[in-house]
Amino acid sequence: MMTFFLISCALLIVVLLSSLFININEKLLAALLWGLGSLTILLLVGIILQRALGTKADFATPWALLLLIFPAGVLAVKSIWGKAYFPRILYSRTVQAAKATSTRALCTQWLPTVLYTLALVLFVVALARPVLLSHTAIPPTQGVDIMLVMDASASMQRQDFYPNRFTAAVRTADNFIQKRINDRIGLVVFSRQAMLQAPLTLDHEAVRDLLNALYLGMIDPNYTAIGDAVGVGISHLKDSQAKSKIIILLTDGDSNAGTIDPRLAAKAAASYGIKLYTIATASPPGSGAYSSQEEEINEGLLMEMAKTAGGQFYRAKNELELASIYDRINELEKTTFTYNIRTNQSDFYFPFILAGLAFLAAGLLLEKLFLIRIP
Repeated sequence: MMTFFLISCALLIVVLLSSLFININEKLLAALLWGLGSLTILLLVGIILQRALGTKADFATPWALLLLIFPAGVLAVKSIWGKAYFPRILYSRTVQAAKATSTRALCTQWLPTVLYTLALVLFVVALARPVLLSHTAIPPTQGVDIMLVMDASASMQRQDFYPNRFTAAVRTADNFIQKRINDRIGLVVFSRQAMLQAPLTLDHEAVRDLLNALYLGMIDPNYTAIGDAVGVGISHLKDSQAKSKIIILLTDGDSNAGTIDPRLAAKAAASYGIKLYTIATASPPGSGAYSSQEEEINEGLLMEMAKTAGGQFYRAKNELELASIYDRINELEKTTFTYNIRTNQSDFYFPFILAGLAFLAAGLLLEKLFLIRIP
């Protein structure tokens, strides 16, 4: 619209300069000046309105606004040449001349024309298709799909973590979920059996609710089926189209139950392009609350599984280290997202059409019924 405004201003300058050097008919010059001046004013008003609305409004076909020259031309023709087409009676008495310029006479002469011109302006604006704009940020469709696989066996109740391993594991996993805003996350809990608690989803609040609702004993806690747990995670990640797929396995024991060998499960994860991060969570024997317990974690197995599936093995001796491990995984699997901005348009030209029809009807009624001209 600013371009149109500048063009109309340039045309005004050209017409004025031409009148200085070329013998232009007075009426023609006046008509050009009237038309271009009216167009400039209309476009200036349009610019002010658009600036006031910011980016919330625009025109789908802005070139149609050039047709505003026609309403301006109507006024020009009416004011400059209009008198030549209407019969006039010359009065020698000033009293009758004053009556000829009464308010009713002016309304009769100009009001229908002004209404027709406004109707035409509104129709041109409607033709330019005014639209309201709204912008929506669309997150990327491919992020990182993460399956949290958490041990809920009886040994997770030991208190070398405060208040115990399981509660500390839930807290740190909850904090990790809150940092993965754009990723789909699922949850598997296991001990003797493996059970899907939450499928992959962007509804992180639901996953956190399910995570915090976990408790020791919800599954037979006497054994640890690591292979089956990883297998359940794989089954929900293998068909994912995400750019990165990972399983975070947290356990404090060795695999002593289930039908799937953990090493075969790690190979299956690698074949589907799934990274496997393994976390052993327990203080070493002879320290703190764990002083009377024997070492149960099979670090060799967890290291081998992580290496096979392209991930890493971590050992957390306390909750602070566990939180640090999740932070490291968060950094390793960090993805830079570029949001797409979708611009939605909603037409609102119909009110301009209705207003134009209203002005047109009002002009016809006034001209044909109330402001009748008598030659």
